[in-house]
Amino acid sequence: MSNDFKSVLEVRTENLKQQRSRREQFSQSQVSTLPLHHNSMGPSVLFQDDSRRHGDVTIEMDSKVSQQLQLIDEQDSYIQSRADTMQNIESTIVELGSIFQQLAHMVKEQEETIQRIDGNVEETHLNVEAAHSEILKYFQSVTSNRWLMIKIFLILIVFFIIFVVFLA
Repeated sequence: MSNDFKSVLEVRTENLKQQRSRREQFSQSQVSTLPLHHNSMGPSVLFQDDSRRHGDVTIEMDSKVSQQLQLIDEQDSYIQSRADTMQNIESTIVELGSIFQQLAHMVKEQEETIQRIDGNVEETHLNVEAAHSEILKYFQSVTSNRWLMIKIFLILIVFFIIFVVFLA
């Protein structure tokens, strides 16, 4: 997954570089064509009448139309590249969405294991507490039966002495 993600990021970086270069290219071409379109300071309508007589208008119109067509073609290619970039971004987002879905699925799978571990820990804790209380009860019974143990020990000593004295 990480290699695919790395390649997607590299492609995205390359697309951003291409987009930046296209933006610079088209912004420069638009700046250079602006004086042609904004020719308000140029000849007036009266001067155009004179130029019509000489046939200069058709040449200017043809060059303006061809420049406008070239500008439209450049804008179309720019729009197409933007659309391609948007599709690339969309596919990247879809891939990221699938990665997050896989991550959510893995977390969901681990949730069951974690719940089992948590249940086992709680059960072990309860068992340790029960064992501790049993040990305390045993210790209390041993300490309360101390006199009983002393009596049994004295009886054993008496039997040992009798056995040694009379049977030996």
